[in-house]
Amino acid sequence: MRFFVSIGLVVGILWGIPLFSQTSELEKTVIVKGVGAIIGGDEAKAEDDAIANALRMAVEQVVGTLIQSDVLVQNYQVVESNIYSQSRGYVKSYRLIDKRMRGDNILEVTIEAVVKKSDLENDLQALGLLMARKGMPRLMILVDEKNMDQHFYSYSIDMNTTETELMNLLMEKGFTFVDRGVVMQKLRRDAVLAAVEGNTDMAKQIARESGAELLIVGKAFSKPASNVPSVVRQAGLMSLQATINLRAVRADDGRIIATTSQQAAAAHIDPLTGGTQALQKAARLAAQDLVRKIVQVWQKDVYAGTTIQIRILDVPSYEDLIKFKNMITSYIRGVKSVYQREFTGTVALLDVEVTGKASQVAEELSLKDFSPYHVDILNVSQNSLVIKLKKEP
Repeated sequence: MRFFVSIGLVVGILWGIPLFSQTSELEKTVIVKGVGAIIGGDEAKAEDDAIANALRMAVEQVVGTLIQSDVLVQNYQVVESNIYSQSRGYVKSYRLIDKRMRGDNILEVTIEAVVKKSDLENDLQALGLLMARKGMPRLMILVDEKNMDQHFYSYSIDMNTTETELMNLLMEKGFTFVDRGVVMQKLRRDAVLAAVEGNTDMAKQIARESGAELLIVGKAFSKPASNVPSVVRQAGLMSLQATINLRAVRADDGRIIATTSQQAAAAHIDPLTGGTQALQKAARLAAQDLVRKIVQVWQKDVYAGTTIQIRILDVPSYEDLIKFKNMITSYIRGVKSVYQREFTGTVALLDVEVTGKASQVAEELSLKDFSPYHVDILNVSQNSLVIKLKKEP
């Protein structure tokens, strides 16, 4: 059975019309129409073409629910080549609901298709479209590495083994990085060491100064392993054990979104070389674990909603804050909940659960009428806003 034909043969494969849909976590059921041209009186082939067209439309419809239109336009060729060309692979099942003629040589079918939504999400993520929907966050890695008692501090422009391995593996997954060489020349040694020791405020400061939206910080060390097998000793080798502890910190609010702790071993005649190999193995495990956890957080942000911080300056009174909080819930699309975290004098801090981006919230705050209040946008980052509230007389 043929599923696709050339444009020259089937002029009628032009459109699909979605009529109805149901959504679940793993699958999405849609009803769509497809068309095929009857060439030389071959209705069977036209029906195959129409069904193939309808299956593609079903997949396109589900992709449209997962990707913002501007991102889809920018990445259309990638999606066309890797997703739409394999539409049938994403359809779990389908049934023919209706078949009728449209004019003299166009056959139209209506089908109900069950699309494997989870498979689409995974493949779209693999194409880098998840990161595109997150605004292509930039990363920076700072790891205090100690290989067999030799320190390789992160404030050095030359990266250590762990940082190099992590960066290479994450770049292969589509992550982007700031220009580390330029940034490291500007950072203070004490600030870097404080960040790798776990100072979240310092990590936030470094990320902001570097332009990175996500900072991966932590420690890595290698040492001789205990309980070395006799066969290793008899071969004149040393067994080295590496341990890596890392945290992924959002730059604008200091929130830790992922952590990992990994160990690996290597045997070598030279302890420094063996320690390096053990660190590389542990770094690969850490990179895999971090990617999985970061992607899970980003998928939740994109598909289920995220939490952004709004810092409000010049709040006239606590009563005005309460009124404005209620207006945010009513006026801003996608806002689920607003939590007050702080109010001191004229400054308030809110956590807002929203389906969308901080930039989208900023646009609505700037353009909509919040009378008797006027909102000035002072700062917009990936996960936070700073605004000034003015009350009209």
